[in-house]
Amino acid sequence: DMHSGINTYIPRGIKSLKRRLTDEQIKELKIGSPLKLVEDGLHHARKVYSGVYEFTNLFKENAQMSKSECNIKEILEDYLKLTAYKHQVILNDNLPTELMVNEALFCTAIDNLIRNGLKYNDSGTKWVKVYHDGNYNDGSHICICVEDNGRGLTGEEFKELSKPYVRKEEQEESGTGLGLNISISILKEHGFSVWAEKQKQGTKIKIKI
Repeated sequence: DMHSGINTYIPRGIKSLKRRLTDEQIKELKIGSPLKLVEDGLHHARKVYSGVYEFTNLFKENAQMSKSECNIKEILEDYLKLTAYKHQVILNDNLPTELMVNEALFCTAIDNLIRNGLKYNDSGTKWVKVYHDGNYNDGSHICICVEDNGRGLTGEEFKELSKPYVRKEEQEESGTGLGLNISISILKEHGFSVWAEKQKQGTKIKIKI
């Protein structure tokens, strides 16, 4: 049972092991770092699994997506902190602090957009920025933007690639053509709308909240 293993048995095993080891044993065996590595790996696995678990729950009869008030910068920082690309992601301080989302699903969707921005990117220094844009006072859309400095997509290209199993013919990078479709489906399930704008360099994806 993967759910029980990730969320119950493995965490219990790690805690039990740490209780049985003295500080001297940890120092002698030099296992402090491997233990931390296992704990960090488990933390990330639980985050990823939680997203999969919440997504599959949406297909159950009469399913309703659970939401809670979240600080968007904090939950994304926590989700990304163990990834190899965390230093290429800029999370702006102006991100919403009390947005109603399903944490696991929302982070999964944004992470996919981030990885796409870094994957389809030929720049010497790759980056993705996530920030809040818009103003209630001037009537503009209130959006969370995911902007990269990659190859760039027009709105029409983004719409076409949002369809399941659709990929650019000349694309050399591997993929199933499902990641973007699933991410947008998750965001729409939240009641958000999603579109893209091509920049001078890169793409800006706008999520109207």
